Amino acid sequence: MRIAYNSVVLLGILLLVSTFTLSAQDKLEISGRIRVLKSVEVRLENIEGEILQKTTVENNIPFSLPACRIVPDVYLICFGETSQPIYLTNTEVTIKGFYDCQNVGNSSLDFTGIDKYYELLKWLPKEQFAQDKTIDMGVKGKLEGNMYSALAYIADMSTYEPNKLLLDCMAGRALETASGKWLKHRADSLYHYSIGAPAYDFTFQDANGKKVSLSDFRGKLVLVDFWASWCGPCRGEMKKLVPIYNELKGDDLEFISISLDSKEKNWRKALEEEKLPWVTLWDEEGFVIGNKPNTIQRAYGFYSIPFIVLIDKEGRLLAKDLRGERVKEEILKARRRGF
Repeated sequence: MRIAYNSVVLLGILLLVSTFTLSAQDKLEISGRIRVLKSVEVRLENIEGEILQKTTVENNIPFSLPACRIVPDVYLICFGETSQPIYLTNTEVTIKGFYDCQNVGNSSLDFTGIDKYYELLKWLPKEQFAQDKTIDMGVKGKLEGNMYSALAYIADMSTYEPNKLLLDCMAGRALETASGKWLKHRADSLYHYSIGAPAYDFTFQDANGKKVSLSDFRGKLVLVDFWASWCGPCRGEMKKLVPIYNELKGDDLEFISISLDSKEKNWRKALEEEKLPWVTLWDEEGFVIGNKPNTIQRAYGFYSIPFIVLIDKEGRLLAKDLRGERVKEEILKARRRGF
């Protein structure tokens, strides 16, 4: 009887452990103990900016966020004004280490219970700070569901092709998650300045005050050079364009330089100095540095200058981010292919 009783007791313990494990796996529970210079608010947010849970963390005192059931996806774990996108599932997550609110770079936090996130990290672009980050095509079939859109969100790639690659790996309910919808919208937006997409039809004034549009040159190859008088590399690139223009100019080709100077007088002074033999226009919005680029920057997807694109005779983007000899190569290639 004692054996049987003990067996029942042991079974009961196993059931309790099993029940607890299932419960823990059915909800997200974030807890931990970290060292801080002063009390700091810790929040769990979705990528749409909604605060799901929050608490105040004191130095080296255990903390926890209320357990909540989530749709596995990328979320933001925020410490004060800083945030970290992490792929989370309904598991127990613990955070330990040190957070320096005065110099975040000195912080060192260790997370456990985020295995899916670590799985994503293996596929992040190696050049995290490169202008045109991309994704290894071998990722196809290696992840599941919305982990592809979560990867796109965390990688923060500014070009259409890698985002579209990840979007094409998704289907069904994964596309209805927050990151799935985000990636669909991002890919749709980036398509507008992807190769083969219709080029944005700008209208700016020339040196005589005349309004000139891209569509005025339909039927011609159009090379568009975005620059500014204060940009040394822009002026250098412009000088390289002159011999290419003189060699290749013809009825089927037009060059347009668009100044992103904030002041018209600076643009006009540079025109006098450069004496460009092609169409020159001025975008009075000026070049914007940071996360809120101006209209033409958003339309063509560039965040630095010089930026040179080639547009075909039908007004579609043929090549972009051209420099030096590539300008000549792409024009000759387009002529051979009848673009």
